[in-house]
Amino acid sequence: MDSKRDHNEVVMRSADLDKERARRKAAEAKLEALEGLYRRLYDNASDGIVLFDDRGIIINANPTFLKMLGYRLEEIKGQEAVALIHPEDLEKVPSQLHRLLAGQSVTIERRLRCKGGHYICGEQSSRRVGHNVTMALYRDITARKKVEQESREALQDAEASESQLEEAISRVNTMALDAEVAALEMSQIFNATSDGICVINKDFQISKYNRILQDMMAGMGLAMTEETCSDVFGHAFCKTKRCLMNRILKDGLDRIEEEIEMTSADGGKRTLIVTAQPLLDLTADTIGIVASYTDITDRKQIEEELRRLATTDPLTGAYNRRQFMERAQEEIDRSKRYNTPLTLLMIDIDHFKTVNDTFGHNAGDAVLKRMVSESMIQLRGSDIFCRLGGEEFAAILTHTAPEQGILAAERLRKALKALTVTTTTGPVRFTVSIGVASLVQADLTLEQVMKKADDALYDAKDQGRDRVVAAD
Repeated sequence: MDSKRDHNEVVMRSADLDKERARRKAAEAKLEALEGLYRRLYDNASDGIVLFDDRGIIINANPTFLKMLGYRLEEIKGQEAVALIHPEDLEKVPSQLHRLLAGQSVTIERRLRCKGGHYICGEQSSRRVGHNVTMALYRDITARKKVEQESREALQDAEASESQLEEAISRVNTMALDAEVAALEMSQIFNATSDGICVINKDFQISKYNRILQDMMAGMGLAMTEETCSDVFGHAFCKTKRCLMNRILKDGLDRIEEEIEMTSADGGKRTLIVTAQPLLDLTADTIGIVASYTDITDRKQIEEELRRLATTDPLTGAYNRRQFMERAQEEIDRSKRYNTPLTLLMIDIDHFKTVNDTFGHNAGDAVLKRMVSESMIQLRGSDIFCRLGGEEFAAILTHTAPEQGILAAERLRKALKALTVTTTTGPVRFTVSIGVASLVQADLTLEQVMKKADDALYDAKDQGRDRVVAAD
């Protein structure tokens, strides 16, 4: 009987051991899977991330933060975080640490010292993410990675003796807890980054996305769901050779960054930068992509407005002199290359000073704006029209022979003469004088053609104004 009881105890002990091994392997697989996904998010986040303990000692920093300040990790790891802060910002640090230790989130602006000695200013969001660990995001947190060797050692110990089995169980429990903590910390990073992020499986199915991307899509009146990426995003690259997933799977690319345009529910257009990187499984096979989205619509609009301000006359909206000279030179070069005709008009409003003196400068501005709007109506869309300054204007008529240029100038002169500009000081009528010159010699420069047209303009003035004169 004792022998049978001993045998049963051995069988039960073996079953317990098998269960603990299975539990350990499940915890190990879960941890490795989580680390594989979240490590890529941490390393490739567009925000700089720094981890430090309650003493303010730097634990880790991601590549974005290191690149931001120009340091290598070994140069700042173990150092006090305050060493990177501008001296004038240090007085706020104690109160901020007190709030962090109390469990509060802190968002501030502060200046950080770069390796070269200069300072950059960025928005920092800080929060406690674990015992003795604080995370700071500079416009992401790293998971701890020290359990694999301990797991193997715990397994060997468990196979050797009962006491080692108990130790292995304790280690497995710690691993499982670390996995849960890593999942929680990485989930915070996933949702704290300023970019919209989603995970797309190789079957094009969206398996995960963060709150930022959900809010970004909602702002466009679109729903963020776990459907196929083409159904959710539907931009121009979807189901084409430029599909980000196909390019990573077939071409083996490590990173793709593209500018895309999406249509919101109300028909408006939004411009986004999408960055895609491979999502690898535990065997390093690509099983999908991690895609991040940044809305740059406002930046693009500002760039376009700055471009418009740099190239146009602020009063009339016509091209300014600098833009005209660049565009005119391009057309001169094209005309010579393809041997096509080109005509230039120099235009001057007659007696414009009298308009200002008689009706006032506001009336003069109204005349200039009306003159430009009517000129753009009379000229073709391919023609280039600009305000050189004051009441002087110029136009390049592409693919226009001398005879056609004279007819176009005459048509413009008559249309402007027929205008009546209504102003607060009374109706204003005006005329223009126009000099016409054509590119008839291949060796003529832009300046020479303009000089010929300008001379013809002065001839028109000398002959009584309100007329078109062609250069010899």
